[in-house]
Amino acid sequence: MLHPKVLADLLDAEVAVARERLGSRVTGIERHGASVDLAYISLDGRHVRVRFDGSRFDAEPFRVAVVDDHGEVLPHESWPPGLSLGAHPVHGRPFACLRGTYEYHTHPSHLEDSWDRYRPTLRLADLAHHILTKGGRP
Repeated sequence: MLHPKVLADLLDAEVAVARERLGSRVTGIERHGASVDLAYISLDGRHVRVRFDGSRFDAEPFRVAVVDDHGEVLPHESWPPGLSLGAHPVHGRPFACLRGTYEYHTHPSHLEDSWDRYRPTLRLADLAHHILTKGGRP
């Protein structure tokens, strides 16, 4: 695990690139400790907050969830249409099945698709772009 200062610097660099690349597609992207919260308004007008838990980044991919204002993971029905596939068979909570997320790489059908293949090139900005596209903000 990385020293907290090194992790904070790494996540701050990821956030800076994501903020620049995502532009007006998001209403905010901020680091809070080892997590990054991305906020956007979906095409149907809903305010959406996606939390990227980077506490083990980048040895492991981000854990991703749609959360409420208190940081609690929302139930599947409250996620933007097309983003959640229901309960993860291992973790038991809603998940976005996207390469580069912890949930994807720990899903029984994706165990052969190792995070280490994508670790050098799949960054927070790329992952956020895919989340936005799937979650109603192309």
